[in-house]
Amino acid sequence: MKPLKIGMIGLDTSHCIEFTKLLNNPSLPYHVPGGQITSAYPFFSEDLPISKERVSGYTDTLEKEFNITITESIKGTAKMSDAILLTAVDGRKHVDLFKELLPYQLPVFIDKPMTLSVNDAKELFALAEAHKVPAMSTSSLRYAESLSALIEKYKEDITSIYINGPLPMQEHMPGYFWYGIHMIEMAVAALGTGIKNVSVTANNLHEIVIAEWQDGRHAIIKGDPEWHPRFGAVVHTKTESYHADITKDHKPFYASLLEKIMEFFHTKTSPIPKEETIEVIRMIEMINQVR
Repeated sequence: MKPLKIGMIGLDTSHCIEFTKLLNNPSLPYHVPGGQITSAYPFFSEDLPISKERVSGYTDTLEKEFNITITESIKGTAKMSDAILLTAVDGRKHVDLFKELLPYQLPVFIDKPMTLSVNDAKELFALAEAHKVPAMSTSSLRYAESLSALIEKYKEDITSIYINGPLPMQEHMPGYFWYGIHMIEMAVAALGTGIKNVSVTANNLHEIVIAEWQDGRHAIIKGDPEWHPRFGAVVHTKTESYHADITKDHKPFYASLLEKIMEFFHTKTSPIPKEETIEVIRMIEMINQVR
């Protein structure tokens, strides 16, 4: 297939650098072929410190180390691109940014969180369908090598899943919308849609979510308040338990995600049903309401 010219909107997350390395550097062991980042617009949110304080550094790195063309508008990047990575870290802004991309009818990957409400998620998907703009959104942890292999092999037999990982919080992205979304994505990837109810307990060491599905299956999620890279999961069937130690995966989960994104960019069909993406947002809303 012809290599795609990929534009990036929002340069305020480390994902911008990781994605560019994996796409633009063929010498890396887990290089992802099919396209390269060629241009970017450094959108950021003035009232979000992690956005405002990081955009300058990431923009400089992309321009000087990777020779990415930095544009002055979404239009400038979209007109130079075959596909878009919407990497702006502020989920509050994703619907509005997506609206600006609609006239160009390019496939758009929206980095997590897609939105901060179910209503916004439904609006975004409705806009995508009305304007024939392919849209995809997910956390990279859905495609972590060890977890993805277990889900693919045992999907129909999974009765429950235990998930552990970091749970730092961020102002303006309430509760699990900031980092907890990674673990929620893992749960929905394993168990699908149909969440019935959630409960939350917490102490000074960790926070525990128990989520029950309509058919009785359940997920237990243990989040640690301080950031660390140690994601893991145990998948249960009626007869066995299987451990996914994501910290020991050989392939970076960003590479696994980018492989799926590149397939999406070329086929213009998301590998994730929109119902599952909306369910991730719905589950987070349910958790945030009771915590």
